[in-house]
Amino acid sequence: MIKHDSEMLWKPGRVFVPQSEMSGWLGTTATDVGQGAGAPIQKEISTFGIVGAFFDTADDELGHFMQIPYDLDPAQSVYFRAHFTTGSATAADTITWKVLYRALTPNVTAIIDPTVALSTAIAQQTLFGTAYTYEVSPWGILNPGLITEKTEALVVKVAMAEFAGGLTEDKFFLGFEMRYTPKRLMGPNGMGHPAKPALSLLGKAY
Repeated sequence: MIKHDSEMLWKPGRVFVPQSEMSGWLGTTATDVGQGAGAPIQKEISTFGIVGAFFDTADDELGHFMQIPYDLDPAQSVYFRAHFTTGSATAADTITWKVLYRALTPNVTAIIDPTVALSTAIAQQTLFGTAYTYEVSPWGILNPGLITEKTEALVVKVAMAEFAGGLTEDKFFLGFEMRYTPKRLMGPNGMGHPAKPALSLLGKAY
């Protein structure tokens, strides 16, 4: 009988937060404005009937409050990346995303504007080169132990840190993703190694 996570080979846990569900929006009828730097707005992506968060200036940002997944193993790294699209058709264009966070312990930690960077920042990305390609950034990393066993929630802020001077086309933030190693069974220890992601979300190749 399997009793502990150390006997398992779990796939990574993943949480995706669409920009429309982020708690940093505030507005009146038909007008939502992000409360972070740059005050981004929601805008239709081209003429596709899909809405994104329109980021047009470096350091535009959007924040979110979230409960952490119940099965997250704090003894392993946690990964974050941005999902986005742009109107650029230039493969040489680049963009860099940034995630800041604050870990919250109930009845202890104040909710404030997060200022702590990830342990490993999200690297600069070269765009695919076709307008409105669905793109995901490289992963940024939060080291083990920075989320503790007492942490129950996070304040997360995602910013478009910088982009190439020639990237004058529209830039849309679609949401952010968190990936983690799960600890789902009772017992003191999780898996002995991080959960390894497949090369694609539903893929079999690692």
